[in-house]
Amino acid sequence: MICNITLGTALQWNLTGVPVAGDGNIGKNANNLNQPQWLHIDANGSLYICDYSNHRIQLWLPGATNGTTVAGDSACNSGSSSNQLNHPQGIEFDNNGYMYVVDAGNNRVQRYSPNSNNGTTVAGIAGGGGSATNKLNQPSGVAVDAAFNIFITDSGNHRVVKWALNATNGIVLIDGSAGGAASGQLGNPCGILLINGSSNQVYLSDQSKDHIQIWTFGADTANTTWSTANGANLNQPAQIALDPYGNLYVADMKGKRVVVICANSTTGTVILGTDTSSTPTLKQVGGIAFDSNLNLYVSEMTLNQVYKYTRL
Repeated sequence: MICNITLGTALQWNLTGVPVAGDGNIGKNANNLNQPQWLHIDANGSLYICDYSNHRIQLWLPGATNGTTVAGDSACNSGSSSNQLNHPQGIEFDNNGYMYVVDAGNNRVQRYSPNSNNGTTVAGIAGGGGSATNKLNQPSGVAVDAAFNIFITDSGNHRVVKWALNATNGIVLIDGSAGGAASGQLGNPCGILLINGSSNQVYLSDQSKDHIQIWTFGADTANTTWSTANGANLNQPAQIALDPYGNLYVADMKGKRVVVICANSTTGTVILGTDTSSTPTLKQVGGIAFDSNLNLYVSEMTLNQVYKYTRL
């Protein structure tokens, strides 16, 4: 079975997902995952997983049966020390190979130099969240531009903020809280992608508004909004990803599916999960990512595995 979508270029994937990380059991061992969320795949095909409820980032090499902890406590203890995490949710890398992790439970973003398990806080303050410009409140997603500015979906504060590297305070770019220019427009933003490397326009997924939007920083309203796929509303969309052809993919968490919004389209199309014959049956999609061959990887939070859907 294949999924065949004509997007200027025909893209097809095998609809049978092959487990590439996790054994399906909740646990703290190297072969286990516990509610995996965001994913990142580097140029070598190495898979980085936000192992959310194990409070760690796991690196899974191609063909490996075990992961290696590259951030957080390998014993899966949560904490706020430099070598600990508390429910990591988002992940990104900059052009110099530094890793950025949204440490959601600690209300901060941690930056890791290559081959180091000790993070440096580059946004927020460990501990209780807040709305001051030096704080975050339940952050979800992160993006980094070529100048190493850090863009964060500050979900609990209903806003998007930018932190310059080494800054002690962030700048609010989109404010969806009461009284903000975008009041009522932004609920709980989650996924974030800079558009064409731009530092002033982004794609956002919103988990309380159940839609995807394009925002230009400084605008009062979103440029574009998508909220449906195959006639059904999105349901807590999480991580988002782009392919080289400008098509946007959505991990529709509670919708139990992966959706593509084709370039210049006004609605989404389901490619995996609900309304398809894909296997396994998706129950809670936490993250998505592509490798260099456009094979699609999906993290399944309920099944505690990451699956690979091979491009045909």
